[in-house]
Amino acid sequence: MPEKKLLQLFLILNAALAGCFVVYLFLSSNNQPQVTATAFPVPAARTNIAPTAVTPTNAIAKIAVPATTNTMEVSPSATNDVAAAKPVHSLKKFTWEQIETPDYKAYIESLRAVGCPEEKVRYIIMADINELFSKKRLKEAVTHDPQWWKARPDLMIANALQEKGRNLEEERRALIEKLLGADALEAEKSEAMLWSNVQLTGPVLGNLTPEVHNVVQEICGRSMDRTQGAFWARVNEGQQPNGVEMAKLREQTRSDLRKVLAADAMEEFLLRYSHNAEQLRTELYGLNPTPDEFRKVFRAVDPLEHPLQLEYGGVENLSQQQRERFDRQRDAAIREALGAKRYSDFLTTKDPAYRQAQMTARQYGAPDQAIQPIYQMTKLTEEKRRKIMADPAMTPEQKSAALNAVNIEQMQSVQRIVIDAASRK
Repeated sequence: MPEKKLLQLFLILNAALAGCFVVYLFLSSNNQPQVTATAFPVPAARTNIAPTAVTPTNAIAKIAVPATTNTMEVSPSATNDVAAAKPVHSLKKFTWEQIETPDYKAYIESLRAVGCPEEKVRYIIMADINELFSKKRLKEAVTHDPQWWKARPDLMIANALQEKGRNLEEERRALIEKLLGADALEAEKSEAMLWSNVQLTGPVLGNLTPEVHNVVQEICGRSMDRTQGAFWARVNEGQQPNGVEMAKLREQTRSDLRKVLAADAMEEFLLRYSHNAEQLRTELYGLNPTPDEFRKVFRAVDPLEHPLQLEYGGVENLSQQQRERFDRQRDAAIREALGAKRYSDFLTTKDPAYRQAQMTARQYGAPDQAIQPIYQMTKLTEEKRRKIMADPAMTPEQKSAALNAVNIEQMQSVQRIVIDAASRK
């Protein structure tokens, strides 16, 4: 009987606890706010552009609040104020072309602001600086490229280019210090031996990398030292320079250059600075060749002359038969390069009277256009002199007077030709 009453008591207590739990659940559900809507911003697509600060948009989640408070949502004006906040850096992409503008310094600070490592910042800026001055050097090299196909290039170009090179290097180092500081400048070596031994000009040689430019300058410096040393060694011994020895020194220079220069750059170098190109400029002076003509003739004769010089030193050391055979081969190569008409003009320039006309034009400071008229006038004058000297009817006194008159007429004719050529220049 007592056990039965105890069991009933436990059942009553369990029922009371269950009722309390139901009441608790009911009260708890009425006190929780409901989420009526949600919206999440879509993440931006990844790009290679440096990240910008994330700004809120008008798509803000609207949150329902308990009935005991007023419903509230974020106002559009508040989101616009947030969106108008200044980002940590600019999306604008800068290159070496804008490196000297004020905005470029802000670009550097932006790189640092987004956590770009300092060594990466320096790498980016140094690449832009070097690209900028590479373009400046190329512009100067093209502007000051001499007329390498002519026998009288401008000798002042060398000094002008060396001065330009020094100025550009000073500008480059000043810009490094301005953008990256004195420590970066201290760690930066001078970039190039700009135009120190040879004037590497033109669109090909002027566009060599600083590293290749330096190597070429060093090769040429060693070449000049070797050549001068060999020359003075012979002179001090009372001997003439040895042609074969000098040719082998030139070949050593060519060999060294071939290791660092591409084929087009090697040809440009030889056209401007080789021994054979210098000789060819003198030979073709009266022809007044175009750059293309000079290039074609050089391509035709250099492969003949350079091996001959390595073996014999020069044509003067050939036998009569060897020289005649070489001259025929060389003339045929020039004729092929120039064409029939220009080759005929080339042969005219070898006439002693034509050479005399060249010298006369130089003495008067006349342009090249005056050479041909002076040459034609000189031939006519020589013909008059021959007739006077061969005239049996004239006494010696008469011949002398007639020759004097011809000389005066020749001088006056030259002056008229020079004045006319200068007015048309």
